[in-house]
Amino acid sequence: MASRFKLVFALSLLLLLLDFCRGSKVGVDYGMDADNLPSPDQVAQLVRNHNIQYLRIYNYRPEVLRAFSKTGIELMVGVPNAELSQFQSQPYVDSWLRNSILPYYPATKITHITVGVEVTNSPDNAANLVVPAMRNVVSALKSANLQGKIKVSTPLSFGVLSKSYPPSEGAFSSSYENVLRSLLDFLEENQSPFMVNLYPIYAIGASSLDAVLFKSPSTIFVDPNTRLSYKNIFDAQLDAVFYAIANLNFKTTRSKFDAQPDTVHFTLANTNSRINDIIVTETGWPTHGSRPPHASTHNAKTYDYNVSLDSVDDYANIDYAQTYNTNLISHVMGGSGTPAMPRANLDVYIFSLFNENKKRGPEIERNFGLFYPDMRSVYNLNFPGKATGKSWCIASSQASNSALQNALDWACGQGKADCSAIQPGQRCFQPDTLVSHASFAFNNYYQKNGATDDACSFGGTGIKVSTDPSYDNCIYN
Repeated sequence: MASRFKLVFALSLLLLLLDFCRGSKVGVDYGMDADNLPSPDQVAQLVRNHNIQYLRIYNYRPEVLRAFSKTGIELMVGVPNAELSQFQSQPYVDSWLRNSILPYYPATKITHITVGVEVTNSPDNAANLVVPAMRNVVSALKSANLQGKIKVSTPLSFGVLSKSYPPSEGAFSSSYENVLRSLLDFLEENQSPFMVNLYPIYAIGASSLDAVLFKSPSTIFVDPNTRLSYKNIFDAQLDAVFYAIANLNFKTTRSKFDAQPDTVHFTLANTNSRINDIIVTETGWPTHGSRPPHASTHNAKTYDYNVSLDSVDDYANIDYAQTYNTNLISHVMGGSGTPAMPRANLDVYIFSLFNENKKRGPEIERNFGLFYPDMRSVYNLNFPGKATGKSWCIASSQASNSALQNALDWACGQGKADCSAIQPGQRCFQPDTLVSHASFAFNNYYQKNGATDDACSFGGTGIKVSTDPSYDNCIYN
């Protein structure tokens, strides 16, 4: 009975972790570890052309901040690990904010300052320097009357978890206990988000590809403690982070039900933490490259899905990258949240804007880009922009041709959808594909019939999306 109470309490506590009064967001990480990238002004135009409304940069270069002035694009700027020692000085940080940030704000819509990145992976003393540096940044923001308007946090690797399976037993590694306690304390005090980088591709195995790509038609596992069902690994990883926060209080009371040497659990009954929200600051999929067997900069050792990193190279291609990021956007913007956090608003940043030829590490690390340096798309990806509350219904590209044809015939016939626009010579006839024609017909029926879930069923071949599928002169109502 006590164990059941703890689990129920955990779920209740988790509902306090996120702010439900805003919509979900999908942004992109703009890395610059390359010598062949377009100018920041060109990048700003590229980002606007593709309806990307949220961008994260890893620095605070003035030419970048100027380029995004008056664009309305929300910007997350970063302080590199190498500068954390300088950020231990309050006068230095005050000067930094005055000279490097304030001249561009608010014309450039800076919403977050990230101090350091994956500091627990850093070989130097970055992990111990990050929280004092963050406190100095907040103090400088207070002096400028910007506290609360610009949030301060630090992105962590998923490797800070020593256990992530099952999600309800998510736990931070004892190696980082002191750092994480002071970090979580800071985040709570300042109502700042917890930031984490998630890369489900590094949990891939022969039997889990569909789950990693958000394509699993059924449950991949049930958490034995919560009885929550999981269909994709992204949700499992994110819920493991939720639970790790809930399982960690600030009184260092070790729980009796877990005695693993590298895992720290704390009693939920004494947990009063109210982290405002969690942002996935990096996730993505490579289109090319290889890596040494079992070598991961993203700490796959904590995953327990019967996986092997030896096979990652086989999945580094354009098709899988497009599938992952397309389905990620649909999942995030669909509003379902995660099993432990239903209907939660999720903020996710896709890594990365460009392929970066100077990025250190295995070849695969240099091929996560959505665009080539000449600004051609590596593959097509539609961004939802700012949440509008609108939805559309399109055909699933995974449905069989026979099922799609039957559904299209029904929609244009018995369903009385207006299919005149997909007739030869009309504005939506091209591209002349079954998926494109079915998508237009499905949406027409969907909008005419109240935009309900049932109106987008079509025998399982319809998918609700929050991204407007209109193109050229073909307008979806």
